Amino acid sequence: MKEIKYEVLKKGSLVKSVSIKNIKPCIATEGKVRVLMELDSPLGEVLPLLASNYPPGKTSYLEKKKILTLSLFNRLITIYPSGKVTMNKTLDKEDAIEVISQIMKDINQVYDHREEADSSEHLKSPSKLGPLDIHRCLPQTNCTDCGESTCMAFAFKILSGEQKLNNCIPLHEPWNQEQLKCLKKILGSTLMQNLGWEGY
Repeated sequence: MKEIKYEVLKKGSLVKSVSIKNIKPCIATEGKVRVLMELDSPLGEVLPLLASNYPPGKTSYLEKKKILTLSLFNRLITIYPSGKVTMNKTLDKEDAIEVISQIMKDINQVYDHREEADSSEHLKSPSKLGPLDIHRCLPQTNCTDCGESTCMAFAFKILSGEQKLNNCIPLHEPWNQEQLKCLKKILGSTLMQNLGWEGY
């Protein structure tokens, strides 16, 4: 296959274009394809920050290899520090470009705000967070105000991106400041915001 280059974001601060290197049938889903792409810049420094841009249940970040896998748009998207990207369960090249365009916008946004990102050493990698980590920091009232039957169910939905932290009404109460501090300690302010915390 001949390489196809797309200028996606002409004013992108880090990534502007993507090249489709190869398209093959998807082994996981009949009638779909897997796509190998290459972004125009290396991404090593932004991948850990990009992982915090998505719900932890949708990411897997391998710190030693600096490889990020996202479970988004009903497919797996693996992003390598070199700028290589693989995507499965894709309809066609147009579908691949539509999805990678959104991710490229996210990459540029993270790159533009990298100085503001949490650099605390004590933050757990988002892909290593589990529902118990979140649950330990919730008020644990099982009030159902969020629409879930228990705080544990709410914690699972937070990780998968199906719920927002802001929906936990007791977290807004002044007597639950310790729970907020606990969440900020394990998530950091950036991930808390990305998980839907709007504050008081």
